[in-house]
Amino acid sequence: MIKQLEEILRTWMESLDVVSGGAWLADAILCICFLCMASGIYYAVKYVLIFFTTKFVVKRWKIWHQAVMQQRICKKIAFLPALGFVNAMTQNLFTEHHAVIATALGVVSAIVVGNLLSSCLGALEHVHSKTKYLRQHSIKSIVQTVQAIIFILTAIFCISIIAGVSVGKLLTALSAASAVLLLVFKDSILGLVSSIQLSRNHIVLPGDWIEVPAAGADGTVTEIALVSVKVRNWDNTIITIPTYDLITKPVKNWRGMSDSGVRRVKRSIYIDMSSVQFCTDEMLSRYRKIQYMAAYIDQKQTDIAASNEAQRVDTGVEMNGRRQTNLGIFKAYLQQYLEHHPQIDPASTLMARQLDPTNHGIPIEIYVFTKTTEWLVYEAIQGDIFDHVIAAVPYFDLRIFQNPSGDDYRTTTKALTESIRVKS
Repeated sequence: MIKQLEEILRTWMESLDVVSGGAWLADAILCICFLCMASGIYYAVKYVLIFFTTKFVVKRWKIWHQAVMQQRICKKIAFLPALGFVNAMTQNLFTEHHAVIATALGVVSAIVVGNLLSSCLGALEHVHSKTKYLRQHSIKSIVQTVQAIIFILTAIFCISIIAGVSVGKLLTALSAASAVLLLVFKDSILGLVSSIQLSRNHIVLPGDWIEVPAAGADGTVTEIALVSVKVRNWDNTIITIPTYDLITKPVKNWRGMSDSGVRRVKRSIYIDMSSVQFCTDEMLSRYRKIQYMAAYIDQKQTDIAASNEAQRVDTGVEMNGRRQTNLGIFKAYLQQYLEHHPQIDPASTLMARQLDPTNHGIPIEIYVFTKTTEWLVYEAIQGDIFDHVIAAVPYFDLRIFQNPSGDDYRTTTKALTESIRVKS
């Protein structure tokens, strides 16, 4: 068929009495015909594939359809039969330029195949990231590594085709430049090793809340790539961290908190030491009226009385033996209050404890876990607890330590001035 087409074209050119330019003009027209036919094959295959994927794939595998369309895989597959047609049509024609045409077709074919494989990997990564049970394990770094290898191999094949040298000999020649390649791709190699460690050990996953103080990162991981990790901070700024830094530098990952379903509250208030005192009968009588305290105070008084009697303590002196203090009763109240709080998880550690005294007073630390990890709700619960605690302190004849403010100095100065004026 091709020979017949060529003879028809040449006969037609001779009938036009185009002697000098008949041969090359016939070749040019043949090339145009082949290109038109190849274009027709390309568009036909492309639209058939698009119709097939839209008609059948989208109904059952919507994510796959999105990935195929996004990566334009149908378009890239359609290039292959078109190139095959051009190669078949030119094998027996253009003998004088066959080597050049074959080389060009080989290079284009290598590029198309490499691009197609890279797009298939991109589609696989897209599907992986959208699948509910798989997206926690990012494969983006692995896909990028394989894509880089495909790019390198494509370049090697293209050079091999153009130079007319076998791939084995070309790789042997390139091995001498391996040291240079290692230096050029140092970051990629370190990133690959780090990505494998991150994925294998589940150190950091997309969606994790991490803190990297050295990099100024405090937010959610949005993407784990070959050489970098993107983190969206809580102020909506995006920061990029080298993947290798997540292995070599301190990283705080809040995933454990999110998975547990509870979040810790660990905060202290400072009690003025001068307000701590032994409880009198009048004080105990008032404290019994506070919720949760009556049973505790009565039981504690019984235990203290039995202990003092067993040790023959002279209770006439207030400091002798055991006595209840307002600070001790306050801590017992906090413990009961937290145990009965509806938003505090009773199965987790729950305590109100006294820490070492400081120059700011006696720290009373509340250490509990809320039943939610949602930030806004957590902050609301924490705020409500300490609002109540701060307001409850004076009911136990205690004072919260606070550095003097300007208003304190003004009040003191005004009182001294008034006292001096009265005396004078």
